[in-house]
Amino acid sequence: MHADHRREAAQRSHHPQWLARTSVALACSLFAAGALAQATAGTAETDAQASTKAGAETTNALPTVTVTARKRKELLMDVPISMQAISERELRSAGITDIKDLGEQTGFTFSSATGTSAQGRSFGVITFRGLQGDLTFPWENSGGVFIDGIFLSGGVSGVGMGDVARVEVLKGPQNAFFGRSTFGGAVNFITSNPSSTFKGTVNASIDHKGTSDVDATLQGPLTEKLGARISFGSRSKAAQFQASDGGDLGAETSKFVSGTLYFAPTADLWMRLRGHYQRDEDSAPAMGFFAAAGNTSCASRSYTGQTIDRTPISFTPSVAYFCDRIPNFKDVGSGIFDANTALPAVAVDPMVNNSLKDPFLAKTPRIDHMGMVRESTRVSAQMGLLLPKDMDLAVNAGYNESKASSIHDLDRSKTFNFLALQTNPTKDLTLDARLSTDAQASLRGLIGVSYFKSVYQMSQVDFSPAFGQAAPTISTGAYLNLRSTVPAIYGSVEYDLNPQWTVSAEARYQTDKSEFTSQQGTTTGQSISNLLPRLTLRYKPAPGISTYVNLAQGVQPLTTNGGYVNANASGKAYLEQMFPGISPFTKQPKLDSIELGVKQQVSRSFQYALAVYDQKWRNRLSGTTVFNPASCGRVTDTPECPFSTAGSGVTITNQARVRGLELVLEAQLTPSWSAGGYIDYKKAYWTTFDAANASVITGSAVAFDGNELGRQPKLSVTANSTYRYAFSNGWTGYTRGDLTYVGKRWDSDFNIVQADGYSRFDVRQGFEGKDVLVEFFVRNLFDNRGWQSISRYPNLSLSPLTNYSQQGMQVTVQESRTVGARLRFGF
Repeated sequence: MHADHRREAAQRSHHPQWLARTSVALACSLFAAGALAQATAGTAETDAQASTKAGAETTNALPTVTVTARKRKELLMDVPISMQAISERELRSAGITDIKDLGEQTGFTFSSATGTSAQGRSFGVITFRGLQGDLTFPWENSGGVFIDGIFLSGGVSGVGMGDVARVEVLKGPQNAFFGRSTFGGAVNFITSNPSSTFKGTVNASIDHKGTSDVDATLQGPLTEKLGARISFGSRSKAAQFQASDGGDLGAETSKFVSGTLYFAPTADLWMRLRGHYQRDEDSAPAMGFFAAAGNTSCASRSYTGQTIDRTPISFTPSVAYFCDRIPNFKDVGSGIFDANTALPAVAVDPMVNNSLKDPFLAKTPRIDHMGMVRESTRVSAQMGLLLPKDMDLAVNAGYNESKASSIHDLDRSKTFNFLALQTNPTKDLTLDARLSTDAQASLRGLIGVSYFKSVYQMSQVDFSPAFGQAAPTISTGAYLNLRSTVPAIYGSVEYDLNPQWTVSAEARYQTDKSEFTSQQGTTTGQSISNLLPRLTLRYKPAPGISTYVNLAQGVQPLTTNGGYVNANASGKAYLEQMFPGISPFTKQPKLDSIELGVKQQVSRSFQYALAVYDQKWRNRLSGTTVFNPASCGRVTDTPECPFSTAGSGVTITNQARVRGLELVLEAQLTPSWSAGGYIDYKKAYWTTFDAANASVITGSAVAFDGNELGRQPKLSVTANSTYRYAFSNGWTGYTRGDLTYVGKRWDSDFNIVQADGYSRFDVRQGFEGKDVLVEFFVRNLFDNRGWQSISRYPNLSLSPLTNYSQQGMQVTVQESRTVGARLRFGF
């Protein structure tokens, strides 16, 4: 919520003009690709607004779009940053139901399986502009997720679209206004306000595989000045595969209820209270693994790297791996998606009944199956007050709590070698207040204060029969108990030098205070202060065109080197020998960014936005696992062999650079035909990259300066096209096509082999009456089964498992073609 709502307070609802997304049509197809959408700053679409929008679609004019990316209302085409906005109507029209779908359409990526993680929806990492980490913790996200301006630290993968009015996706460092965790971008979900009249809607969809999605909303006035809205829903995703023991892989369920109260006692004052509860429960994830054993394609291949002192060196992979190509889905088949999905009896007491007395497991919901269970609670309160001289006071407060437990078969096979339970209770509190001057004045600005506090905890119970373990134990190498406190002051000043030139300066000064408590009860703390600026110069050479350049700096949150802090004295000494200079806290990742952009409304029916950027990423966090010396055999937890069977996860830092461009195109080709497109091209490469654990496959090459970052595509493209028509009985219809293309990606930062690009083509046919919408859809029409994620991973399924040198590939695949229908009914 933003302070600009003050002027609509008397009506207790907002009056947006929705923008039907437009862009590039594909000449070779009736439809096009990838959904882009724009929306205004309003938060609820009334019947009158829907009629206005329908009328707008009979002209060749693109609607005007207003956004609130800089904490005040501005025209989208005037905001001097790269961004997109999507309305609730467009979210549903494009079939966007979760954050992963949203990312595919708007140029960021959301992955719940990066690096060596296979936790399904337990964790999630958001990546903007190639700034991808290889861990799965909140501080690894290059973009932050916000709901009504409140940062969400846990349960991000469960964010749905049930009562979302619009989403704003902002590219580039947003630390000045949004705080830490946004050094690459931000996603702000803005929820709906109650309507000023009583009304309700029901949405339902189902496909032939059994996936279903149902939500309902009731809203209206309780008194003349108080409105209410309640939404509830359920989503059930059918399993993608079946394990060899009959269990599900990739099944997901979510149930939620949310409510909003909106109070406007005067035309100058509004207050808002929102609550949300959600429960997610999933099966084992649809994560596949295929071994490289027997593949001889690397025998004659040579690659380059450097030794630890940066001496160039050539190497041939020392073990079997994929060097010519990564096998596709047709090559390996669905049999690679397998796991043990039944809990062994020996694991029930420690993992289900918590017989080991894990304090974090006691906080999370009980889980008695492979997969995940999570409960999320969110409460927020906002207030806006219009002051004399058109000044605004806005107050925002929010509390989020997420409690998750997950059990996974870490060897991704029917071999019973490794089983792990992970707990992840988190909570955070945000307090924010800001005062803004008249946004229409030639000199304008704002000043604000914020306070953020969070607790992030994680523990792991290991069961490793591969190493002769007879019963589960609590891991000493996978434990986190991190508390963060971040007070900050922020502000901006903007001045119109003349009608063509505008300068602005934004900045946040924050102190990141973190405390880590080890399993032994020892607390270690550190505090770092940062000034995070963004300077912008905007030039409008003619009506309808705006150019800009901005310089910005951003940081990721301060975090601990958990594996080092939790290690015993012998373990610390061993790690210090391997990583000279290692300490309890990592260096803070930072980003220096320059962005040049141009936005132009070429005509009433065509506009574009182009941004070119250059980013220097310092202290990028890279995780590595350190195991006991090979001489230890199966001995653990001794001075000579200080780590558990799971080893110790530690974090080191490297340096990278990312350059790229983003292009958004929108067009109303005829009164009935609209099209839209988005192109993202980037080159992300290491300026300094040390990988001490690379020797298992690269021999003496343990540095890879100049290599491209793994798992990030150079090219991503989305496009869409919609054709609307009217029937004589008052009904209207539309035909829509969406195409998404994701280019090739390296398997790892060693740049040995690339996965092929993949695409998805969706089609939708809808019919709309006064209060009814009926739609039929086909998702992935051409049944493209490309790899959505790929990552080098050790083969843990060998029996006996004597070391971790044997390699393979961990993958997720696009879901097969689905056919379904969607119904929307209003009253």
